[in-house]
Amino acid sequence: MIHKLITKVIFTVLTVVSITTFSQVPQDTSIKILISEINKFSKDPAMKNANWGICVLTADSNKTIISFNDTVGLIPASTMKAINTAATLDLLGKGYTFKTYLFYDGDIDNKGTLHGNIYIKGGGDPSLGSPRIDTIADMKYLLPLWIENIRKQGIKIIDGAIVGDASIFDDTIVPPSWVPGDLGNYYGAGSSGLTFHENTFRIILKPGKKYKDSARVVEIDPPAPYINIINKVRTGGIYTPDDLWVFGGPYNNTRTVKGIVPRNKKEFPLRSSIPDPSFFCAYSLFKALSDSGIVVKDSATTIKTLKEKGKLKTRTLTVFFSMKSQPLDTIIYYTNQKSLNTWAEDILKILAFEKTGTGSAYNGIQLIKQFWKSKGVNLEGFVMKDGSGLSPDDRVSPRQLAEFMRAYISDTMFPVFYHTLPIAGVSGTISNIFKGTIAENNLRAKSGYMKGIRSYTGYVYNKKNKFLTFGIIVNKHTASAEKMRSMLEKIMILIAETEW
Repeated sequence: MIHKLITKVIFTVLTVVSITTFSQVPQDTSIKILISEINKFSKDPAMKNANWGICVLTADSNKTIISFNDTVGLIPASTMKAINTAATLDLLGKGYTFKTYLFYDGDIDNKGTLHGNIYIKGGGDPSLGSPRIDTIADMKYLLPLWIENIRKQGIKIIDGAIVGDASIFDDTIVPPSWVPGDLGNYYGAGSSGLTFHENTFRIILKPGKKYKDSARVVEIDPPAPYINIINKVRTGGIYTPDDLWVFGGPYNNTRTVKGIVPRNKKEFPLRSSIPDPSFFCAYSLFKALSDSGIVVKDSATTIKTLKEKGKLKTRTLTVFFSMKSQPLDTIIYYTNQKSLNTWAEDILKILAFEKTGTGSAYNGIQLIKQFWKSKGVNLEGFVMKDGSGLSPDDRVSPRQLAEFMRAYISDTMFPVFYHTLPIAGVSGTISNIFKGTIAENNLRAKSGYMKGIRSYTGYVYNKKNKFLTFGIIVNKHTASAEKMRSMLEKIMILIAETEW
């Protein structure tokens, strides 16, 4: 009882001191309304056991418009992507491109037989094989392009294998701190030096005819017959919401699917992570070659596998095709707009590779920290375990989020980074909120979401045309995702309505 009373007193003091004393501007009516809404939000039943904080700064003078629990380190979720992508944009430049190469070793005889292997050398391109940006990168166009260039070498038979080479990055596909339950799902696909098709595939399920019938796996797209699907999905009622999860980690060719699909669905697609992206890429080319009439006598493999089996030999390699990704600013645009975890992890590792020669998350994180420290941001309590924010061990304070955004305004890459952020009511992850308000087509922010977590950081002009930066993080709330989003939307609208 005494402990509860002390806790209540501490919370009350924090509420008063943080909101009023730490506001460095005159508290006019608009700011008092904002404070009132923050107090109301704090008292909501869904916030009973939550930890949360907010910080709003003036971009020009670095004055605090409002702050509450602003120095508490919280799980930032996908707002971590803004911290990662802004720094990488500066350190590599907006025109940086990821490169992918095709090699062969051995010799091609006069009958068109390659006495050797074809190698796909990855450059960490997160868009390789993905349909998001352009048709050349889309695997349904990319694989025929690769085959066309193999034919141009006069190759009709490959007396060897198709080898995926992801060695530009380390072999750690997912950060150790990621939750095991996330790893089989598309958002837990991780990164690879040879990322392909966003390191995901689809499992197509067909519901049964009756309630509690087993659902059937009818297709794997793209084909990956080497993956063993353990299907534990059942059929729900007509109005049962789908609730599906995939379990399985890196380099493990088994995926277990659990959950329920509604009975009224003809088919239900579920995206899963690929166990080994470099093998998936090599296998996809192997299959496409076989389907096109080019014989590959030794199937598909990877540099990693050859090393482990002691079969990797030093041989002369001939480059016969190379391609570049879209420039980094375009890659980061899609990363932030769609909050793509795999893309963010690849961005972090390519920064590490280009600056240190080792494509590891650890090296990338050290570079990100050094960058923000050079910008004058206080990193006390800041913990970065990945580039995407999926790690529950990440820690960022709301003030640090606002400070990251404010410090970047003076960077030469700021206009480019600003363009990559979703626009309220218009684009990306905040396209469906803020409609018809002062924040619409004004506020730009990276959002973050995990179960029990919601966060935002970015920029907004207020009614006096003051440019503001903000950071908001909520952890351990019990509201529905929709309710929490709506409550924080109201607070951000009131930030835009301030008149100081």
